[in-house]
Amino acid sequence: MTKKHAKEASRHATKTAVSRTTKKEKTTEKQTTKQKTPILFWPFGVFGFALLLFLDQYTKSAIRTALAQGREIDIIAFIKFTYVQNTGAVWGSIPDTNAYLVWLSVIAFGLLIFFYDQFKTTFEKIAYTLLLVGLWGNMLDRVLYGHVVDFISVGWWPVFNIADSCITVGITIYILEALRQWRQRRTVNA
Repeated sequence: MTKKHAKEASRHATKTAVSRTTKKEKTTEKQTTKQKTPILFWPFGVFGFALLLFLDQYTKSAIRTALAQGREIDIIAFIKFTYVQNTGAVWGSIPDTNAYLVWLSVIAFGLLIFFYDQFKTTFEKIAYTLLLVGLWGNMLDRVLYGHVVDFISVGWWPVFNIADSCITVGITIYILEALRQWRQRRTVNA
């Protein structure tokens, strides 16, 4: 190989290395920019949050209007609508804790907002949105009415509402996504 060819090869290798570095920097810059965008501005976040919160509040309002407390309406097979005023937590098993639960909701909401940048994957963002809907839906009831309206009765399960479902599904999605990521890291490191 002549000196001229060696210089050209060296120049080409340098250009390639610089090009790769620039591409990596651009990718890292894009990822950083994406992480700084608040999740509520993510399309599903805004639309999903608004839609689910509306459904939660609308259904609770309809139940308060249509049913007397404790009355039941059979929907299908083992599903009923039952109007229950819940002043406690965990499906009413800890009664008369409304004031504490309002403060706990405010703290949980604050923590979710503080750690929003930790929710990076699509499933984590969906879980985040569902958790916010659940917190807001039940907190609005506690502040406005002094209790949460629960109305969905399925078999032996305690009566619940859409906000409760959002919290449960959100936590489940987050745990499943965390397990998936853990398995993926474990496979890569093995």
